[in-house]
Amino acid sequence: MLPASHDRAYQHFLTLLTEFNNYLVVTDHKIEQSLVNQRFQKISRWYEEQILQLDNWELEAAISSRWRSVQTEIKREFQLLSVDVLFFSSARQQETKFKRIKNIKEHISKLIGYCQIMLHDNN
Repeated sequence: MLPASHDRAYQHFLTLLTEFNNYLVVTDHKIEQSLVNQRFQKISRWYEEQILQLDNWELEAAISSRWRSVQTEIKREFQLLSVDVLFFSSARQQETKFKRIKNIKEHISKLIGYCQIMLHDNN
């Protein structure tokens, strides 16, 4: 079972990711690069200050290994998301922007799934 600090961190991260995903879905064709960057920076700060700071020393031995695996996947997926947000920011062609947004949504979906795994394992 995850400690309360882990649970809160993943729950808030899940909320931020869901809000970001909803923004991208609702504004699909009118997405402003500055707003995407602004929203992503908020998520990125939370990720760096809360998710990356989590460790497994408080975890039960039975879930520590699984937690490390999922945490590694979260880190990898977040790095890919960061790259796609950066590429989206520099995109000029509408077609390129749409491809980047599609990639961003896929990364967010995976991250949401990983958060749900972490939270599900806690219940």
